[in-house]
Amino acid sequence: MIPVFVFFIHTLLLVYVFSKNYIEEGMLSAFLSVIFVIIIFSVGWTFSEFVMGFFLPNEGLNLLFPRAAFSLLLLTILEALFYKFYYNTKKPAKSDPAA
Repeated sequence: MIPVFVFFIHTLLLVYVFSKNYIEEGMLSAFLSVIFVIIIFSVGWTFSEFVMGFFLPNEGLNLLFPRAAFSLLLLTILEALFYKFYYNTKKPAKSDPAA
């Protein structure tokens, strides 16, 4: 159940990133941002699975909490911190040359 919830959160993130970049910068930037999130997710999942391998056995704690669930939770926490700083940067206000 935990992996399903994590994938659902990432799907919402993809929709948010696509719509935000589509409105602010256009279609190409929106697709590139989605591809960026997908790459970060796939590489991050691999790395977090590697790290969790040091702390948990292959089968995890039990059937309800496999190692993949813990690695996805670790990935989600790290991604939340990264995306908070990456996507919440304010752009400088455009100066009006006529004023």
